[in-house]
Amino acid sequence: METIELQALPLADWLQTIDREYFQTYLPSGGGAVKFVMAGEESAPRIARGVTDLAHRYGMLTAHADAGQTRLHMLQDLFFALARWLPWDKLTQSYVESLFTTNGYDWPEAGAAFSLAELSAHFGIAPNLLSRARDQWLSQDIWADAAMVQDFRAAMMQLCVSRLEPDVAMAGGESPVLGWLYGEKTAAATLRQFDIGSRIGRTNARAMLVSLCHWLRKLGRPGLLLTLDIRHALRTHPKAEGMPRYTPAAVMDLYEVLRELVDDIEHLPGLFVLVLADQSLIAGEAKRTLDNYKALEMRIWPDVRPGDRQNPLAPLVKVTL
Repeated sequence: METIELQALPLADWLQTIDREYFQTYLPSGGGAVKFVMAGEESAPRIARGVTDLAHRYGMLTAHADAGQTRLHMLQDLFFALARWLPWDKLTQSYVESLFTTNGYDWPEAGAAFSLAELSAHFGIAPNLLSRARDQWLSQDIWADAAMVQDFRAAMMQLCVSRLEPDVAMAGGESPVLGWLYGEKTAAATLRQFDIGSRIGRTNARAMLVSLCHWLRKLGRPGLLLTLDIRHALRTHPKAEGMPRYTPAAVMDLYEVLRELVDDIEHLPGLFVLVLADQSLIAGEAKRTLDNYKALEMRIWPDVRPGDRQNPLAPLVKVTL
């Protein structure tokens, strides 16, 4: 593999380009992208903050996962880390409010949780009738949505129902459904109570990520920024005690996860993945470089360049402050 010796793109210019080409219209309209950025030790945090600021400007949700804290070579662990970043209560509350409003029942107070009994009294409708109507709305809008897998649909329905029982939810502690999304060990019998058939693992993590992106679109969110810092995985030894240790084989598994994200991006509406790396990606330890995993290299390597400059829209770029 040749080393990228071209002049690095200034951060401000690169941010301006992706702002115009991705964040303004492409992501809100349902597009997705994966961008690999090579940067120095001082530049990487500034790049992450710059892209995060862009995402916040357009109302996007953001999440960050570092290979030094999360085993990014395991797709399910990546999903669990992402799930922990999301404000599930706020998102679900917003959805429940819009669901009632859409069906002719204006929510009493935006952002406030109300029990079904309180809503029944407020709207002047019998609790059993309102409960039946709620279940019908959820079934039509969530359960019938084939863009999300069944276990994920069941989980979202349960989270929505729990917003209408705030006292019960608080008394019972954290929802088992949230524990399931976070990768915590939850008894299979408990999951079956919520119509969830299996735990999240390597075989269904991709389907969960696809479902999550569709769920956020259903909530009216313009997109999701997922920043993956893989620099730790490219090092031979951990920087600190307790950090995950990546063997060369684990690094190849990480490249496989990233390759899957690239290939699946058309099914991940509104998702912008920022992969932060350094020069070790192409010129580090021989067994860990991108050259060892051609399937990803062929997808992101910038073979076509405008003269001696970089294409700011290329999948892999080198950026500096």
